[in-house]
Amino acid sequence: MGIGQPPGWPGEALGGFALVPPQDEVYAAFAEAGEDGDVIVHGLPNGRVLMKVTAKRLYLLLDGEPPGKCLSGVFAEAVRRGAIPYSMPALVDLTRFTGQVEWDHVEAVGRMAPWGTDGNSNVAYVVRNHAFHKLIKVASVMFPATRHEIFLNRADAIAWLDSLEKTGPPH
Repeated sequence: MGIGQPPGWPGEALGGFALVPPQDEVYAAFAEAGEDGDVIVHGLPNGRVLMKVTAKRLYLLLDGEPPGKCLSGVFAEAVRRGAIPYSMPALVDLTRFTGQVEWDHVEAVGRMAPWGTDGNSNVAYVVRNHAFHKLIKVASVMFPATRHEIFLNRADAIAWLDSLEKTGPPH
């Protein structure tokens, strides 16, 4: 059982990993998505990765200090379910991420599918400060078929993704 979790909480039987029921505050993290979609959460409240996949885009939130297996776990589950295409606009929110990047799990995500191979893969990263730029640069090398942009607020990131939707993929 996780620290601070009541007996019988949804993730107890799965060693701390589970789909979170709709009443959880997780859904508030994706409120601006404004559309239905699959939500997948791996981890505990002090360190988790949350993913919402809508028809329009993928939203990913790294919260606290999640173990790397949380990142690879949400992607593995989404791929297993057929919930995400290999190329789609994505918003990655790192503003609440305080952990260390476990690059082997980022690489594992890269091996799961041919991400971005249709030329229409754009990721907007929302970060707290410019210290994250080096991390995003490494990610862009690991996922070369994807366009990576960094923003200091969600509104600008969403506006950028929306503008690409209107103009279509780069040629």
